[in-house]
Amino acid sequence: MHFLGEMTFVPAPLSPDREVRRWYMDGGERCLVLSEQGRLLEPLPTFNPSCYLVIASGARTREANEYASARGYPHARVVLGGIVTPPHP
Repeated sequence: MHFLGEMTFVPAPLSPDREVRRWYMDGGERCLVLSEQGRLLEPLPTFNPSCYLVIASGARTREANEYASARGYPHARVVLGGIVTPPHP
């Protein structure tokens, strides 16, 4: 995973890239996103974003999980066809 040294934003929707996983903070006010192309992003705003802050590129799921967990984003969700899956009971 390669962290960007500057603030870079990309417009929403991600195209041709797409969201594949999200990690939410308690309360859901903020989240992190892993894209299909391996970008680690923060959507702004969290729901129906107008843009994404690019945190890193070349991220794998394991690395993104570790990053999210270390920064207080414990609630992982898979994104299927643009729909965020509900948590497992």
